[in-house]
Amino acid sequence: MPQDNPRNDSQRTEHSRSDSARSERSRGDKASLIAMNAPFGEMAARSVTAGLRLQKEMFGVLSEISQDWLSRATSDAELALTLPNKLTAARSVPDAFSAYQQWLNEWIGRFDEDSRRLASDSRKLIDAGVRCFADSAPAATS
Repeated sequence: MPQDNPRNDSQRTEHSRSDSARSERSRGDKASLIAMNAPFGEMAARSVTAGLRLQKEMFGVLSEISQDWLSRATSDAELALTLPNKLTAARSVPDAFSAYQQWLNEWIGRFDEDSRRLASDSRKLIDAGVRCFADSAPAATS
């Protein structure tokens, strides 16, 4: 009978000890893995946070820029619509040339202003990107 065999009992006890030792080692291995991976998890969390902050700030900057350009486009369309009215109101060819010259001077001035605005908007985007990436960069250790 297997119950009467003392060898079986010792094997069961030894087997249960080895199982508990294995599970102890397994828990220790898991704890060490968790401890080793903790910095990577923190780094990933910081990266995700920085990415979300970058998206939010860039969205704000792009939203502001697009609203400015939309209002500018509306203003340019209004300027373009004034030319035909001025040309049809002119009584002579010199009056028509004068109206066209005034309109063209205003259009060129707006073009110059648009060029400066484009440079300014580009700078806003670059500054926002640099600011976000500088904030998310890992600290230097010595």
